[in-house]
Amino acid sequence: MMLASIAHRPVARTLLRRCIALVPCLGLVLMICSSAVAEELEMINRPANLSGLTGLLFTTGPFTVSPGRFEIGAAAFTEKSTAPDYSVTELPSVTLTAGLTETTELALKSSYLRRTSETTRDRSMGDTQLSWKWNFLPQSESSSLPALALIVTGIAPTSDRDKNFGGVVHWGAKTGLTAGKELIWGDHVIGLYADAQVAVQDLSDERIRDRYGVMNAGLIFPISKNRNLQMLLEYSLLSGIDKISGQGGDYSGITYGLRLVNERFNLSFGAQFLRKQVQNFDDSSRVIGMMSMKF
Repeated sequence: MMLASIAHRPVARTLLRRCIALVPCLGLVLMICSSAVAEELEMINRPANLSGLTGLLFTTGPFTVSPGRFEIGAAAFTEKSTAPDYSVTELPSVTLTAGLTETTELALKSSYLRRTSETTRDRSMGDTQLSWKWNFLPQSESSSLPALALIVTGIAPTSDRDKNFGGVVHWGAKTGLTAGKELIWGDHVIGLYADAQVAVQDLSDERIRDRYGVMNAGLIFPISKNRNLQMLLEYSLLSGIDKISGQGGDYSGITYGLRLVNERFNLSFGAQFLRKQVQNFDDSSRVIGMMSMKF
């Protein structure tokens, strides 16, 4: 097992570098695409994602909640697998997002997990996450550059270690970048976003420490005249995990979803199809729902 872990490290580092490289690549594409943009697009609402940071469902965008405003979110998802046979439900997942300044926001996430298999039924809190985002390069209508932001997340071990939900044991952290631009051509609008992060956990304990990469990219575009009904499409990649949990490890996934918004309220639904990269784990799927309100 130790030899396999050592052999796996170069592959993980290569994939991690590729994930991080996608952010500047997206920025180059956005610079080319935005040559036809004449004005900054004003979205009706930019709600929080499942982590509590402003974004899509899984993808984090570079934008932030307005200073002095709060957003409270509640989400749920369920994943069903046939091999191994299990189902995992995260319900509820609660997020609180606060706009600190014009360019920074703070998000807190807590959740409750249930896993059912042929022989067991386990329940546990999920790990608690506190995230901070700094939009150090805001989107400007006079610039072809995409908006860029720094993400830093701390993870506290509040899940049950003995039930193998894949949580951290001592501590965890993630950091990375997110890029995005919202474009308009006539009456047609589209938002393009991507994030790439490096995650670490329990580095002080050689037996259980882990490092891996997380990447998400997505687009969103209104499909109604008033632009309050929106369609989203996302791609997610998690790569380099050595610590395999009851739900597996590395995977890639495609998410399709719909979002209904007004200036304060958000209701989002999606379906994610996962391709598992771990031996003895078949592909699986998730159904996700989320609602949030700004105050």
